[in-house]
Amino acid sequence: MKNIILTLIIILFSATVFAGEIEATVVFENLTNKELTLGEFTVINSNRKIEVTTAKSFKITLPEKGKYQFSFFSDDFDAYTFYPTHITDKKNTITIRLVEKTIVNSGDKLHLVPLHLQTKLTDEQMEKLISQGTLNFIMHGLNNSIPEEYVLFKAKYGIGLIKENCAIDPFSFKKAAIHNQIIFDYLNRKYGTSWSSELESKPYGIK
Repeated sequence: MKNIILTLIIILFSATVFAGEIEATVVFENLTNKELTLGEFTVINSNRKIEVTTAKSFKITLPEKGKYQFSFFSDDFDAYTFYPTHITDKKNTITIRLVEKTIVNSGDKLHLVPLHLQTKLTDEQMEKLISQGTLNFIMHGLNNSIPEEYVLFKAKYGIGLIKENCAIDPFSFKKAAIHNQIIFDYLNRKYGTSWSSELESKPYGIK
């Protein structure tokens, strides 16, 4: 009888301790022909790091529902992380998009510049990219989280946001500013200037 009571107490205690925990799923979108063999996934809030050696989805356990920040780094890819503003039982998917890196020569230096960055686009080319869902502003920051305002902006205008590493060279910053300005001018031609008030945090190169 004592053993039964002790078992029930342990079960009740465990249920109480872990009642607030929530499970999230990390999935990969590999847009390259390269295989992911090594990367590091980080829960920024707790600085919890997980080594990843494959692009297969995996699950993580978080202490409770709420706001979290995640990032993913790999030497072989540019990685962009998308996830809900609040992680809940129903909104619990963290998507990591892997894209190619390319190297360009500028004088006597080599720079890593993502393939998605464009500095010469016609309106027709931009319309095509918008229809494909691949036209994005570029920002640089400490993590790859996408602000909610840009999620809503993409739903309305078809133009999203991607984040680059903050430790980037002046050459790439300049290219990003030109890229953002082209999109800025296009939106002004099509919608006037009121659209910019919908973005509280402006992309690099736009005031």
